[in-house]
Amino acid sequence: MKEGQEERGEQPERNNKYDRLFKENMQIVVPRLVEKYFGIKIVASEVLEAKLQSTIEREVDFLRIVKTDKGEEFILHIEFQSNNESDMIYRIKEYNAIIERRWRQEQQRKKKSARKAMLEIRHYVIYLGKGRMTMPTQLAEKYVFRQFEVLSLNQLDFDKMLQSQIPEEIILAILSDFKGADPERIIRLIVGKLKKCSKNDAELKKFMEQLRVLSDLRKLEKKTIKTIKNMPVTFNIEGFYTYKLGKKKGIEEYQKKAIVAMLMLGNKPEDIAEHLEVPIEFVEKIQEELN
Repeated sequence: MKEGQEERGEQPERNNKYDRLFKENMQIVVPRLVEKYFGIKIVASEVLEAKLQSTIEREVDFLRIVKTDKGEEFILHIEFQSNNESDMIYRIKEYNAIIERRWRQEQQRKKKSARKAMLEIRHYVIYLGKGRMTMPTQLAEKYVFRQFEVLSLNQLDFDKMLQSQIPEEIILAILSDFKGADPERIIRLIVGKLKKCSKNDAELKKFMEQLRVLSDLRKLEKKTIKTIKNMPVTFNIEGFYTYKLGKKKGIEEYQKKAIVAMLMLGNKPEDIAEHLEVPIEFVEKIQEELN
C-alpha cells in the first residue's frame, strides 16, 4: 500500500487504476516528458525490476537523542561491526532514511507544543574485527541523495500539451492548467486531437477510456462522459460506454445527434447506418435536413 492510502475503502483501488494507466503508457510518455521538461534525452535504456524488496524492520545497535556539553542536540546512531562489509556504507544510508522517517512519524503523533524540528543524525561504526578496517565510509558526491525534481502537470499550459502528436501525451492535457477556459471546451479539443492522432478505432477507444479515467483526478469525469456523448467520433460507437449511456436515455434522440456529428466528420451515410444499426433512409433524411 502506498504512503497516505487508507487500509480499506476505494482509495487504494482508485490509485491502482491510475498506476495501471501510467504503466501502460510509460514507455512512450516518459522519454518525451523527461526530454521536454527535464532536459534528458534518452538514447538507450535497460529495464530494471520495478518491484523493490525492502526489509520491513531493522534493529540498530545503539540509537539515542543526545545533548552534548557544547549545547548540541542530535540523534546518535552507533553500529558494532566485526568484519569488513563492503556494502556497509549503503546499509548506513538505509538506516539514515529509516531513522529520519521514524522520527518524523513520532513527531506527527505528538501534540504540536511537544514537537521538535528534525534533528541531525550522526552515524558511527565501531570496528571489532582483525586487521585493518577497509570498508568505504563515505559516498561520492553524485551518490548522496539531496533532492528530487518535480514536474507538476497542473502547471503546464493545455495548449502546449495539445501540440503533441502522441495520444499517450495528449490525454495528459486533462491534468494541465486550463488557464480559466471552460473544461468542456478543453475536453472537446482533447477528443478532437485524439481522433486525429489515433491509428485505428480500437486505439481511439482505448485512449477515450483512459481520458475518462484521468479526468476523475480533476473531478471532471461527468463532464468528460457528457462531452464525449455529445461529440461522437468515427469508431464503432455501439461498443463504447457513452453509446450504452445514450441507449438508456432515449436511443432515437441520441442517434440523431450521433448521425449529425458523424456526417460533419465526413463519414459516409452507409457507414453510419452500419455503425449505428439504423436504416440508411433515416441517415439520408437527416443528411438532407443538415444540407
